[in-house]
This record gives sequence, C-alpha cells and structure tokens, in this order.
Amino acid sequence: MITDKKLKQLQPGHFHSVTEIMVRYRDLDTFNHVNNAVYFSYLESGRLQYNHKYLGNLIDWKERGFILGTNHMIYVHPLFLFDRVRIYTGVGRMGRRSVTFVNLLTNQEGVHVAYGYSVLVAYDFIRGRSIDVPSSWRERFEKTDRFLLDMFSE
Repeated sequence: MITDKKLKQLQPGHFHSVTEIMVRYRDLDTFNHVNNAVYFSYLESGRLQYNHKYLGNLIDWKERGFILGTNHMIYVHPLFLFDRVRIYTGVGRMGRRSVTFVNLLTNQEGVHVAYGYSVLVAYDFIRGRSIDVPSSWRERFEKTDRFLLDMFSE
C-alpha cells in the first residue's frame, strides 16, 4: 500500500530513473516559488522519461499506453527560480489494470522537496477502454523496480 509514511522513506538510491529540470520563470507563483500545480507536471516528465527508458518500443502510444487515474503530492520544501529539480521515478505498485509510479523530488543540493505518486491505468486508445497491464510491461517493471515494489507491498 502506498502511504505518506512510506513515501517519506524514499531515497535517491532507491531509483533507477532520474530526470532533471531547471525551474523556469513560468513555473513560479506570486510568492516566487514553484506553484503547487507545476509539481504534477514534473511527475509527468519523470514518468515519460521512465517509460521511454524502460518500456521503449514495448509501447505504441497511438494504440495503447496509460491514462492518469490519481495524483498525490506531499510538499516539503519550496523550489525557486533557477533551482534544478531532480525527479526520481519508479514503480511502487502494480494492479491488474493499473501501475502506481512513486516519486521523490529533490533540489540541486539533494534536499527533499516533495514526495508523490500517480496511479496510471493501462488503456487501449483504439477501443477506448482500460486493459490489463500487458505482461511485457509488467515483466519490465518487476525487473527494474523490484526494491520499490517490495518496499510498498508491506
């Protein structure tokens, strides 16, 4: 089960995929720190990088892929203009038709700024309906993120 307590135990060494983005001016709100909604865009960038790296040609995004079911974020520390945010991404849980991606976000000094997860539903875009997570995807996730899957199965 994905709980806030377990999310807060995440460390960079738990992940095989990291995406780095420099905070842009457009990411800021009136308090001059990154707006809360932008963090979800960071998670999306991390997921895209992860899927490209580990699923590669196993997904034809015109036919099948994922749609977003749920997003959850715990904000810990602000990000500011010119900070470099590192988005650590991995798979923490797999259901029959869904995959839960877990994330740790840090700044360039390694300070934990946020923890989050996103539940993605496997989807057939041609038929317009959810599908079981294909076995080839499942095998790749299990091979890549065994540690995280075990961590969140307890």
